[in-house]
Amino acid sequence: MKSVKRDFIYLHKQEAEHFVASFGIDFCSFMQAVNEPPENLLLLDHPFMDVEFDMHTHFNYVTYPSYKRFCKENGKEIEQLVWMDFEDIDGLEELAPWEIAEILYVRHTFNHLRSPFYQKMNNRFVYLTQEDGLYNKIYYRSWADFYEILSAIIPEQADLNKAERGLFGAKRKVSLQSVPQEMIKQLSPIFTEGAIISFEKSINTRQAAEIPIWSVGDFSHEDDLEHELRTIYRTRQTAKLVFQKKQKEWTLIR
Repeated sequence: MKSVKRDFIYLHKQEAEHFVASFGIDFCSFMQAVNEPPENLLLLDHPFMDVEFDMHTHFNYVTYPSYKRFCKENGKEIEQLVWMDFEDIDGLEELAPWEIAEILYVRHTFNHLRSPFYQKMNNRFVYLTQEDGLYNKIYYRSWADFYEILSAIIPEQADLNKAERGLFGAKRKVSLQSVPQEMIKQLSPIFTEGAIISFEKSINTRQAAEIPIWSVGDFSHEDDLEHELRTIYRTRQTAKLVFQKKQKEWTLIR
């Protein structure tokens, strides 16, 4: 899948409400990082052409092969995109009118009345954005999915998997493994405050790759954060992830 790489990822984790506000993670990056991608997406606002129509909810939906093909063929930035995943069409057909009304409320306000996770849909995610990758709000039923996705996205977005020249000038592929999920979990208190993972300031040598993290607080617009970056980068890093290439091991330094 194609995706747009950025200089940093911003994350603001809202523990109690089960969502994360982010800059720097787009739809295709997100789906590439999910170990078990959803089979079906109920589309509340979308750019997809190859879709199905559900007569019960009057929403379009798209299946895994179609949205995977979309990312492979398009790979460009998407603007508005709102979806919830669902397990099978039978569950979707069982949604009550008041549940469909709640889903419409989520679509229109980007907020939830009650929990946005429905037993009939067995949905794991609610994905809300008006400018994909610039500001996304994603609800996670299980935080384990968040840890898994972030552990895969960090080495991919850092673009550290590029080929390096070894002895005699021969190119060799340096492949970074996913960051251990337990390490991502240890960073949760920083993400709860609002933090950036900076790829612009990462250091990549023959021995190691270092990815710094700063606690920065609450930002609702990427432009506001970018204006503050020069000042933020002058301050001490809150933590950093280090990948030792010879040992093929990640460590977290705080």
